[in-house]
Amino acid sequence: MIINLKNNEFIFKLYVFLSTFARNLVEVFVPIILYKNGFSFKQVILYFLLTNFFCLLWDYSCVLLSKKYSNKILSLISMISFFLLQFILSSIKINTFYLILVALLYSLYRQTYWISRRFYSFKILRGGEISKKYSIISIINQIGVVVSVYIGSLILDYINVSVLTIVSVIIFIISVIILFLLRFDHEKNDEKIHFFKTLKTIPKQDLCHFGFYELLNIIKFLFALYIFIYIKNNYQTIGIISIVINISIMMFSYFYAKYIDKNIDKNRNLLQVSILLVVLTFILKANVTNYLIIIVSFIEGMTFKMYEISFNSRLYVLSKKYEYYNFNMVYEIVLNFFRTIVMFILFMSNFDLRTMIYFTLLVIIMGVFIDFKDVNIDKYKVVDK
Repeated sequence: MIINLKNNEFIFKLYVFLSTFARNLVEVFVPIILYKNGFSFKQVILYFLLTNFFCLLWDYSCVLLSKKYSNKILSLISMISFFLLQFILSSIKINTFYLILVALLYSLYRQTYWISRRFYSFKILRGGEISKKYSIISIINQIGVVVSVYIGSLILDYINVSVLTIVSVIIFIISVIILFLLRFDHEKNDEKIHFFKTLKTIPKQDLCHFGFYELLNIIKFLFALYIFIYIKNNYQTIGIISIVINISIMMFSYFYAKYIDKNIDKNRNLLQVSILLVVLTFILKANVTNYLIIIVSFIEGMTFKMYEISFNSRLYVLSKKYEYYNFNMVYEIVLNFFRTIVMFILFMSNFDLRTMIYFTLLVIIMGVFIDFKDVNIDKYKVVDK
């Protein structure tokens, strides 16, 4: 069967835009919704600890399910769990069971969504100029984010969570329907999962970078709380700052990605420089108020995207050396292990919010001192796994 890759690229980009739009209407606000409706700061930290721990537990079963059936099955599960999550957010109850339920549904939705989305990303991002192709998808992703977060903030400030739930669920369902138009050969395979064997063969330096990079998820979570608690107590401020960050990201992405593709042999240095810059930017952001945070957020968009593209250009090239499902299993378990450990330390500590941010940034900056061999993009034959 002949597969039209160009048609798949268009379908995937449309899916990325719509699913990203739907998710970001509400996703960034979940911890704020919990905090504003009566959960303590400590309980919100517990929620995020549970979320990452549950993600770790879901990893093996999600990858196994995608292997045996297809990644579209994961997308269906993601859609159902997303709907249930939005539904229970509409009727908050202040108790531990409710917190566990939210964390469980959020983790299931997140893992099934990202494991399936990453599969199709690896399928689309083939051949040369991987960073350029990734940047285009990334820009489409940011377009979905830039408007949706602010729209979500307006609905939460002036209407209610229920309306937001209906809008986000409808758009997410449409995105999954579009995803089912994708056509790839060999989406399923019978190869066994060799987690420990794959783990041993991936360079240890790269495993560390998997974890350090994904700790940015914790930083974003903590800063959403930081802005709500210390800057301004409404959703719109978070929405406005998100617009500034994402406009900066879109302006910077394409040109930096072209530079990466032409200087792939220097990627090690670019990655280390980007880690240093993004950490310094977040430290600055934790120490400014009022309109200065808008300026720093614009810088954050550039430094974050520099880190993201530098990391992902390495990640996608490295993935070509391995069977997809084994590689993705290792990646997911490593990143969720790092997040769970860091969140456990934050939960058990008596750190204030700013100190939590500093501690997480201290862990991330360790990536500057971890060296690895450069990867030549032309060295590996790209195969359709």
